[in-house]
Amino acid sequence: MDRWKKRALGNVPLVLWLLALACFINVGGLSLLWPVNSIYIHVKLHQSMAVAGFVLMVYSGAGFIGSLLGGWCYDRFGPVLTLAGSSFLAAISILLPVFYQHFAVYVGVMAVFGVLCAVPFPVLNALAGHAWPEAGRKAFNFLYVSNNVGVAIGTAIGGFIAAHSFDTVFYGIFLSYLLFVILTLTVFRRPFQKVYQHRSVHGHESIENVASRLETASIPWGAIGILLAGFIVTWSVYVQWQSTISVDMQALGYPLSAYSILWTINGALIFLGQPVVSFVVRRVPSLTVHMVGGVIGYILAFLLLALSHDYIAFLLAMLLTTFSEMFVWPSVPAAIAQLSPPRKLGFLQGLVSSGATFGRMIGPFYGGYMYDRDGINGVLHVSLLLLVLPIFLFLLFHVVNRPGRIAERREVS
Repeated sequence: MDRWKKRALGNVPLVLWLLALACFINVGGLSLLWPVNSIYIHVKLHQSMAVAGFVLMVYSGAGFIGSLLGGWCYDRFGPVLTLAGSSFLAAISILLPVFYQHFAVYVGVMAVFGVLCAVPFPVLNALAGHAWPEAGRKAFNFLYVSNNVGVAIGTAIGGFIAAHSFDTVFYGIFLSYLLFVILTLTVFRRPFQKVYQHRSVHGHESIENVASRLETASIPWGAIGILLAGFIVTWSVYVQWQSTISVDMQALGYPLSAYSILWTINGALIFLGQPVVSFVVRRVPSLTVHMVGGVIGYILAFLLLALSHDYIAFLLAMLLTTFSEMFVWPSVPAAIAQLSPPRKLGFLQGLVSSGATFGRMIGPFYGGYMYDRDGINGVLHVSLLLLVLPIFLFLLFHVVNRPGRIAERREVS
């Protein structure tokens, strides 16, 4: 029986597969909203696109708070109560637009829903770090792939059902969150709680030694601050794909379907490209190399866009961007996990999620300003200059975090 289970699951612990399923359901339901949010505000609620952008900023800002709250609640109350409580409240809140189709109500719903839907992300990341600490980057990459499969399927379904009715989208999100709550209280409950209760014990270390170490454990804020600063800047540039670049493609005369194909390629490549990622990670396990190499890939992608506006350039740039993000995004939470005291992992993973959200907030702001002033070339030139900063910061992190290099060598494929 054990041999069959090992063959079925591979070298991945069962709880990681459950976490992957949780990520898929959570993100799949949430991403039903993403392709139709702006359209709903503009078409159904009769608001301008500028107002729609403001609502999305409120939503992202609420997500920043929700990420911090999720990490804090995980450390304080545990995973089950945090996941089930936030998801149940999110399910209830997203039904309000079905019954109250008013702009003010929708803004309030987006603020509340933005907080609640962001809570699970640091919780699931923290559980992955605690459940499979010896795997390092691989644990976070496992969830990263699951999230992106959920995004690919959720956005496709969201666009399809929105053509029938916007209300169907809200009902779909409600049902997916309700399923998530039910699974959290039944299938996920015992495995997740077991990981949480044993999160401080490593190997054969005694409980007394663990308690003593936890009392003296401190957060290396210098290294973490450097890493998060580079992460935020990188996200602020990456999000131009979803803001200024999409607008520029329409201005160039490309149909919306041509832009959507780029994200279909992104999702498919993240799933199908994992053997390539595993091959590279086995031979070059350094998280710093993954982060710096990924940013260099972003630079090449944006340089290509600056040199050509042909559709083939957008395709090649998306390929470069996708391969780059497969190395950067999972490496940052993995590096943070290596630095985290066991009982602070939830809080620090909350900072990682909040950093990504903050980057997604400021990116469209400065990108929109540069686009109005200098067009897409201005955006791309500023983006290329900004991407130099994360390279410097990630290399500085490598110097500051000398003890972490030993942990990097433990990376497994």
